[in-house]
Amino acid sequence: MHHFILLIILALTCLSQSQQQCINSNNTHVRAGYWFSNSNHYSPVSQINTTLYTHLYYYSLSVDETNFLVTLPPEDQLPIFNSFSSTLKSNNPSLKTLFSIGTDEHENNASNSTISTMASDPTHRAVFINSTLELARAHGFDGLDLAWQYPSSQFDMANLGILLAEWRDSINEEAKNYPTPLLLTATVYFSGHLFQGSSNNVDYPIDAISNYLDWANAICFNYHKDGEVTGADAALFDRISHFSTSYGIVSWLDAGIPPCKLMLGIPLYGRTWFLKNKMKNGLGAQVVAAGPRLKLSNQTGIMAYFEIAELLEKTNSAVVYDNQTVSAYFNNGGLWVTFDSLEIIEEKIDFALQNGLLGYFLWPISFDTPNYTVSKQGELKRENFI
Repeated sequence: MHHFILLIILALTCLSQSQQQCINSNNTHVRAGYWFSNSNHYSPVSQINTTLYTHLYYYSLSVDETNFLVTLPPEDQLPIFNSFSSTLKSNNPSLKTLFSIGTDEHENNASNSTISTMASDPTHRAVFINSTLELARAHGFDGLDLAWQYPSSQFDMANLGILLAEWRDSINEEAKNYPTPLLLTATVYFSGHLFQGSSNNVDYPIDAISNYLDWANAICFNYHKDGEVTGADAALFDRISHFSTSYGIVSWLDAGIPPCKLMLGIPLYGRTWFLKNKMKNGLGAQVVAAGPRLKLSNQTGIMAYFEIAELLEKTNSAVVYDNQTVSAYFNNGGLWVTFDSLEIIEEKIDFALQNGLLGYFLWPISFDTPNYTVSKQGELKRENFI
């Protein structure tokens, strides 16, 4: 009950004039998902239940470090990219598809450096922008997403603002030849202010994001990927630090982004560790190492939602719901796992609704169960997210 009251307080606190206009505009809500391009062998595009989403992202393409064009996927993935939109829309013609450009934080800094160089030069920006528009139209995509994780300086952020302005101008000009303009979104840090790692004390260009993007996708997870103790990797609340979804979303709203241009990210994976002492297994327990690299999720310390579901079914481990952080975790034989249970996901969707957000996105849908257990949870709120 106290969480519900807090949601109301947060919503009222962040209700600026622009946000009031959002609420009055009756924008259609978005239920989006990212599909990872290397997951087709266990999550085929042709088998995606497209009725569960309004928008799906192909993740991801990169930028050529020499000519700054968006590069096509590797040869073995190219046929999937070529048919991504047509395959999905054959099952759901109203679905919108976008491709995402950038890297994730698990990769080296080379791609981020390339994007930084591109964004700093007007000629490079023009080449990049033109290549994105041509690629989207040639392959039947409805939009583009920039996943720059993350700009590392205020100089980068200023250039991001310029890039978005020029990108929007090009989209508007190009749209004169098409019935519908391309969508433009960005995948961004969970907070409007970067304060982690090398990207310290850096603010996003809120005006540019608000004016030129259709929306921004806030990565509301990866809060505790490092450290010597267990932690809620996607906590909704955190009383002792800023690493929580509530803090991140409110920071974006406080900075001035209209809520109808902000999406809340929900992870479809868990963070895992090996405990130092099996008997001390709550939040903040000491750990000795990250969890194992599993076959399909293929990252140390990461467990896909369907792998979690299989482990829980096999071991019948007890899932603990932590009321203070609104997070879930369990341990099995010294392996400790924190993840978003269906109960947690429902509370996060409620949080998005209470704060007037555009919607939510799942990362990645390829980690869902074969029956799309998590994606269907959003279906329970379909009357609000349609």
